[in-house]
Amino acid sequence: MRPRILLISMADWFGPTRLPRELRKVGFEVGILADPAGLLAKSRHVDYRFDLWPDLVRLGVLEPVLRAIMQFAPRLLVPCDETAVHLLQNIAMSWDGARGPGGQLKVMIPPMVREIVLRSLGEARTFAVRTSRPLARKMAGLLGIPAPPSAPVPYLQAAEGFAREHGWPVVLTRNGRTGGDQVRTCTNSAELYAGYAALTQEPPQAGGMRRAARYAFWSLRTGFHLAGDIARPLGDGPQMAIEAVIPGRPASYTVAAYDGRWLGGLSALAERVHPPGSGSASAVHIIDDPTMADAGQKLVGRLGFTGLGGLDFMRDDTTGQLWFLRFNARPTPLAHLGHLAGGDLCAALYGAVTNAPSQPQKPFKETTVALFPQDWYRDPEATDRGTDHIDLPEEDDRLLAAIKAQLPRAS
Repeated sequence: MRPRILLISMADWFGPTRLPRELRKVGFEVGILADPAGLLAKSRHVDYRFDLWPDLVRLGVLEPVLRAIMQFAPRLLVPCDETAVHLLQNIAMSWDGARGPGGQLKVMIPPMVREIVLRSLGEARTFAVRTSRPLARKMAGLLGIPAPPSAPVPYLQAAEGFAREHGWPVVLTRNGRTGGDQVRTCTNSAELYAGYAALTQEPPQAGGMRRAARYAFWSLRTGFHLAGDIARPLGDGPQMAIEAVIPGRPASYTVAAYDGRWLGGLSALAERVHPPGSGSASAVHIIDDPTMADAGQKLVGRLGFTGLGGLDFMRDDTTGQLWFLRFNARPTPLAHLGHLAGGDLCAALYGAVTNAPSQPQKPFKETTVALFPQDWYRDPEATDRGTDHIDLPEEDDRLLAAIKAQLPRAS
């Protein structure tokens, strides 16, 4: 019987959409718990599909999540985005029942579900470190991994003091937010005040009367057992952080680990970034970088991490100095590219789950990759992307068409 793996997605983005094919190819039986209209559901490499409506989960309706995990009984769960990471962490820590902000009576978590979640995430004592940039940088520093200054921001004056000490520009970040809604780069006091105001303000709840009616309906339907929003970050401390800006070139290390044991990794430097200056890599140069690999091994070991994750860095091309920025406790968009660097990360994870003998690494060869759809957002009509590989999911026509439908039209 093939081991089962369940991908859980609370955000509709392209990042995890290539994983079903790679996980199924190495031997997993792949299930997804996701919005049936989302991108992940378009993949044809899925064995079992369970529907998830993120708005209902944030309302506190956990029954679809718990039922899917119970029915599928996977060996591992894979949270595909930050919100899914927070959701599973909170479920794992709900020893006497789940209840978050806005919760009613507690929702009991079946022991089988908690066992699967804990097995899938690894060491529970480090959950908060994985999702906090200041805590992750502090841990990195203790392990001898250079990291730029960072601090939690419980109030505005703390951010002002940090900026006076370290100078401009600075970056404000907020746990529990995603993408551009999480980060504000500030070059002066006015931008700092505006960024702080934007990140402390809770995003408006869509729906108004419709949401209120839905809340009342599900309150009655569940017998007033709504868990509230447990897809928020763990803890009651400051959820905002400030950090010094380090100039350089974005770099990343994608890693596979099992119970803190490093299984393999993929080092990459950004060749192109979109939008320029503040965006993510749209083309990468895959390299053999012992410094990134050493940092990855140290961090996953100290965190006791299980699954597919990633480390973000900034590299000074003049001095070669590498600065650790943050840890991603979910798969990064490069997780399916390990075969290009001599080691398939999904195969390594499968080997750890099944206790199979480790496969020897193939000879490493540096290469460049144009990422899809990242490089198409940069230029939808480019005919020559100037890389060795173009990362199109040509074998998955439904997925390819769905992602292309979201690309901007050329003007």
